[in-house]
Amino acid sequence: MERAITTSPSKSDWPLILVLLSPALLLAVLFGIPATREATTKFATDNWGNIASVWGLGVTFYVLFVAKGARRAAEDARSAEKLRTALAGLEDAANKCTQVGQFARDQKWDLVELRAQEVMACCRTTLAAWGDNPALTESRKKLNEVATLMRSIIEESRNDNVSRKTILDAQLNSDEKLSVVVGKIQKEHKSGSL
Repeated sequence: MERAITTSPSKSDWPLILVLLSPALLLAVLFGIPATREATTKFATDNWGNIASVWGLGVTFYVLFVAKGARRAAEDARSAEKLRTALAGLEDAANKCTQVGQFARDQKWDLVELRAQEVMACCRTTLAAWGDNPALTESRKKLNEVATLMRSIIEESRNDNVSRKTILDAQLNSDEKLSVVVGKIQKEHKSGSL
């Protein structure tokens, strides 16, 4: 679920906006009152540089506040994109893992090796892209196990006397682990909590 980008100030922005505009409001009120107009004009004329400096400082702090919010939003978007990319890659790996089993049943060992290499590469690439996110520790462990199982399938498929049962057992184990990881990532992606 993607978060909507708001274009109007939120409730949390109003105090900062009011602080930023308060000197202008105060000057407008003082200019509006006939009794203070002359003194206000003289003060503003004599201290125009100081007023502009203070106002500029206020604008600087407001821009800094807005920039921090934009940075946070960009980091969230980057994280969501990483998750979407990982999800797409792992869904593809899960499909290829299923194909490993189909090709093994048909004893097409060259295709078994090719698909197992693709699944292993996808798992390794996803692990590298995730970095050290602590929320993904269990998924990282499962993907490492899948990559190791795929490596054993590759090695077994290169043997002269291939054990179909060994390959099918490793493929089934890999398929179960990939399904768990894909399901978890889909859940996290829908809730937006990762």
